[in-house]
Amino acid sequence: MPAITILTQYFYPEVAATGQLLTELAVGLKKRGCEVRVITGQPSYASGGKLPKRDVYEGIEIRRVWNTSLNKNKKIGRLLNYVTFVISATLATLFSKKTPLLIVSNPPFLPIIGAIMNTFRGQKYAFLVHDVYPDIAVKLGYLKDDSLISRTWRTMNRWVYGCAGVVVVLGERMEEKVKGYIDRPEKLRVIHNWADGDFIKPLRKSKNDFCKTLGLEDKLVVLYSGNIGLSHDLETVIKAAKKLENEDIAFLFIGEGGKKEKLKRMAEKLKLNNVLFLPYQSIENLPYSLTCGDISIVSLEDGVEGLAVPSKLYAYLAAGSAIIGVVGRGSEVSDIIKGHRCGFQIEQRDVVGLVKAVTILKEDRKLLDEMKANARRCFEENFEKEMAMVKYYRVIASLSEEI
Repeated sequence: MPAITILTQYFYPEVAATGQLLTELAVGLKKRGCEVRVITGQPSYASGGKLPKRDVYEGIEIRRVWNTSLNKNKKIGRLLNYVTFVISATLATLFSKKTPLLIVSNPPFLPIIGAIMNTFRGQKYAFLVHDVYPDIAVKLGYLKDDSLISRTWRTMNRWVYGCAGVVVVLGERMEEKVKGYIDRPEKLRVIHNWADGDFIKPLRKSKNDFCKTLGLEDKLVVLYSGNIGLSHDLETVIKAAKKLENEDIAFLFIGEGGKKEKLKRMAEKLKLNNVLFLPYQSIENLPYSLTCGDISIVSLEDGVEGLAVPSKLYAYLAAGSAIIGVVGRGSEVSDIIKGHRCGFQIEQRDVVGLVKAVTILKEDRKLLDEMKANARRCFEENFEKEMAMVKYYRVIASLSEEI
């Protein structure tokens, strides 16, 4: 029986995307006969207080280790939360059963655990790259490219990538970005993120109580759902909302993150009545909140193409929403939109372009319906959850065979 221990700071019952994806992955592997354990932290997005240090969910053994719970929207708070979790997770891994590991790149220091365990215990691991560090931190202006921290980090990367038995990346563009860290290219596997197409599927707004409660069933809804983070160009969306404030269009933001307060201040300063902010919704509510949008926004800051792939894209596609990608051309998001004719790609900070795209879809409902149908078809053909589960099972089985 293949066995795996997953190291991730975010796991059930987290509502953030990483937590949901890793939970679905763990459950999917368990159903395929894998022995699955998880080392994680206390929930930081989900409400309900602290959970037991040891728990079982869907047959998966969960060990929740201690870490600080400081304000994650402050740099120092987020950094300390990361560091304390990594220290605790290292100790927990050291004294756990020696199974192969699956380690996600968030928090960014977490994969070092794999290199340590491989070097000193001979423990195999797969490195799941959600974000490419330190490259993304450099592009966002947090680090200088030639700084001592960046150079040291890249040296550490060669150790982490080199020790990994398998390196999983989220797309072909990301594959190109990480090749410089890889000693053997055959270790690379491209496995896109996914959504559950039976759970999230198209639903008419006339039958969507979530949409009705908000009074949005008769409006064209432009939705952004997920992490309202620093790597997303969402200021452009607020500025577009200003130019469309006299149209029958609503802009709905659902989620939390480092940019949320800034965006709310922008909307208040511009006196926008067509913008609504809501907190993360419960997992049970996702089939309704995601289908509230006729058009869904995926955004990235300029320069981070290939360094991150927003997981919200796959849920939007499952919901059958037209996609507007406020992203550069060299990104997985742009490739999918253009390859499947399910929306528009707009360059970052192109407010006029975004306004034009939304207006076209508002005035041409036939085109909007066509793009919605293309989105769902694209999802069903490429990004169904079971497709990804099969690929991950093969990765886990290959690591177990090497033990």
